[in-house]
Amino acid sequence: MNNTTKRGGFILPAVVSCLLVVGIIVGGALHYFSSATRSAGVYLAASRCRLSAQTALEMTSTDVYQEFRRFYQTTPSMRDPLLWFNTYSETSVGSDSRPYVFMLDESISGCSVTVRLTDLSRSPTTAVQQFARLTLQATSVCVSAADITVSRTIEETVEFAMRRSPVFNYAYFVNNYGWFQGGGVTANGDIRANGDLLLDGQSWVNGIGYAAINQELGAEGVIISTARSQSQNAYWTANDQRARPTSPTSQNGPVWTMGYEGTSELRPMGEPVTMPFLGELDVYRELAENYGSSIQQRGQVLVDACYSGPGPSGIPNGADAGCLILDGTTHPIVIDGPVVVNGDVVIRGEVRGQGAIYAGRNIYIAGDVVYNKPPNWPKPDNNPNQTIRANSDKDMIGLAAKGNIVLGDYTSSSWMSNVRRYITPPFVNAYACDPTDASIGYGTVFPGDYTASDGGQKVDYTYNTKKKEWEPTGTSDRRFYQSSVGDHVVQEKAQGNAITRIDAILYNNHAVMGTLGACQINGAMICRDEAIIYSGSVRFNWDIRLGSQSPDGIDFYIILPLSPARPQVIGWQEVQI
Repeated sequence: MNNTTKRGGFILPAVVSCLLVVGIIVGGALHYFSSATRSAGVYLAASRCRLSAQTALEMTSTDVYQEFRRFYQTTPSMRDPLLWFNTYSETSVGSDSRPYVFMLDESISGCSVTVRLTDLSRSPTTAVQQFARLTLQATSVCVSAADITVSRTIEETVEFAMRRSPVFNYAYFVNNYGWFQGGGVTANGDIRANGDLLLDGQSWVNGIGYAAINQELGAEGVIISTARSQSQNAYWTANDQRARPTSPTSQNGPVWTMGYEGTSELRPMGEPVTMPFLGELDVYRELAENYGSSIQQRGQVLVDACYSGPGPSGIPNGADAGCLILDGTTHPIVIDGPVVVNGDVVIRGEVRGQGAIYAGRNIYIAGDVVYNKPPNWPKPDNNPNQTIRANSDKDMIGLAAKGNIVLGDYTSSSWMSNVRRYITPPFVNAYACDPTDASIGYGTVFPGDYTASDGGQKVDYTYNTKKKEWEPTGTSDRRFYQSSVGDHVVQEKAQGNAITRIDAILYNNHAVMGTLGACQINGAMICRDEAIIYSGSVRFNWDIRLGSQSPDGIDFYIILPLSPARPQVIGWQEVQI
């Protein structure tokens, strides 16, 4: 045996051993890469499942919101529109039990997705915040590239609520054509028309102006404007403390959501913003009774939640039954919470509190309506949070009418000669009415003539020369703009004085009409038709406490009309099924 043979015998086992080691390493690597690839594939499939399930939940929430909103718009006078959700199930949705597909066989990004309702809860019907909460589960199943089935389930609780309507985000909102003409209109706040908007060169719009395409009116959403706007410095210098704050609130102050940014912007051809009808008042009566709302004066209760008593004529069951006169010229009228008055309201003078008056027909502003403790916004403001606290308990009153809000002395011939053109066709377009307004003379469609008879009666008065006083002597036909209390009562309260200040949120189903002097309206004005004739100038100061996104916004018991809010996710989790 020689040395060469011995070396060959040693090399062969070594080579085999190396090959074995390499094989093990390669096999291990291949197994690792195969496992890693399979794991990565499962992970990617799981991610795709989660995204698909989340997408399905978003689609479902959007569909439910659109169906609920459509239902609300077609039945605006329903006392509790959230009852729509009571029939919500996996196979039907809405009070009409319309079949609703829940994506049971939906394919999203290659995944099979199923969405089901697992829970439904409601707020009490008497609660300030009205909501329905739906818990939805979306299960998504898909197969990875390695033929492994992967499933993921996501659960969301979504809140569908009735919130204060977005129409209250505007200083001036009209559900028809909007117009600032006459050489002296100022808006310190955003303005909006659900039609065209005309702003003359003597107008000031310190905010955003919106117009909307409206097929019912034949409006293209055009804005014709030569209006001006103030810079922030000029706005501060004007020092109107009833106007909203700026953003930023001072030179080095914080950005302030819904504050005035110092420039005006015009946004034509938008979508109409739905103005909710003030429908059945029973819901407000129930709220008023549960809250213990009242109107008081000098410690005497004038209204305990709801008023259905005799009118100013004193005639039992007279034409003015359910009507109320509120005169705060010598002592403040104190309003606490939502109050319902079945008939007309005639109001003037000083008011105090936080609340709203809901009138079953018209509201007549016979003179200045002035807050006892008005809010104020210093300009510039270096401590806006302190201002919020100071304003939170200041006065805030809503005046809401199922009919019209009438300004000034409509019994005057000059009133009618100034206003008639703007409360009759062709200036006023025909429009669909809320069914619950049939009792005050409005049909399914109102032709547009507010000077026409509404089918009701008003009290007539005759002066008794012996007693030297006015006495109710009978009744006569009533016009849409006239009050059931009779011309004499309105004339007596108006006394020919020009209105120079209205501290209130004005809201109605039909028109704001009448005459003003050089006037400030501090709050907001929301109406379907607007026919205001002013003398000198008129200024709209939006109360930013109404702002849906404003830091100043407060949610007290004023209970202004509501509309469906966009759904909000209030709970989310991934669950194991």
